[in-house]
Amino acid sequence: MNVLNCEWLCQQAFLNCYPVKTISGQQGIAVQTYHRWLDGSILNFYITPQGNQLLISDEGETLFHLSNVGLLKAKYQWRLFKDKLQSTNSDIHLEDDGEIICLTTPQSAPYAIADYLSALCAIMHYEKELAGIPEAVIDFSEEVEFYLRAWKPQATLIKKPKISGISGHEYIFDFQLEQDLIMAISPSPNAVGSAMRKAGDVLSGSFLDDRHILIIVDDRSDDLFQKKAEEEIKIISTLAKAVPFSNLQSLINKQSPATTKN
Repeated sequence: MNVLNCEWLCQQAFLNCYPVKTISGQQGIAVQTYHRWLDGSILNFYITPQGNQLLISDEGETLFHLSNVGLLKAKYQWRLFKDKLQSTNSDIHLEDDGEIICLTTPQSAPYAIADYLSALCAIMHYEKELAGIPEAVIDFSEEVEFYLRAWKPQATLIKKPKISGISGHEYIFDFQLEQDLIMAISPSPNAVGSAMRKAGDVLSGSFLDDRHILIIVDDRSDDLFQKKAEEEIKIISTLAKAVPFSNLQSLINKQSPATTKN
């Protein structure tokens, strides 16, 4: 048995680390972790110099993987993963080309690397969640959008509005309809926890103005799913207004003109 000491522990942190060169010929490193995606592929990231700073990047591999396994079919679905990158103290974000990056200083690198790995692991856990959810649930926000437009056809519906919380993080909501900032979520513990953290941070900040937070929870499917949604709505309602999706559907049905027989 190996001697348990700090040197041994440091050697266990990553599976492999090897040098790479950037297009401009600068020296960087590629890091292979012990974390694996559902298909068994290894989670990697890269660290390269960027002037006086360091750039941590996945080189677009994360979204490429999710696309290959069928969990990411169109660019509009990127927003499903953006919020997962905002759960740390470091500025980690998704670029337009699909690359997940974090720019840091050499002094802050230990914290940024830890946060970056945490953010990618959050997406990895989300992959497991999505893999067990029917595609109809993944596309839930599209159906919510349809009903919101039908509910208030004259109102302006803003997609992906942004607002900052008291922590300084900028959050993306699914929609803004009049004065409501809207999240459309499944009743899973991960989705509910993420929604409550987002709502709590925003409510504690000073950027809401006269807007309100509305969380629409998916209660479609079988009775078990509906019961789960009811339970989670009670929890969310301690912090923000939450309603089941069926309420929105009922509003539209009531607005529809009744048909009469001649």
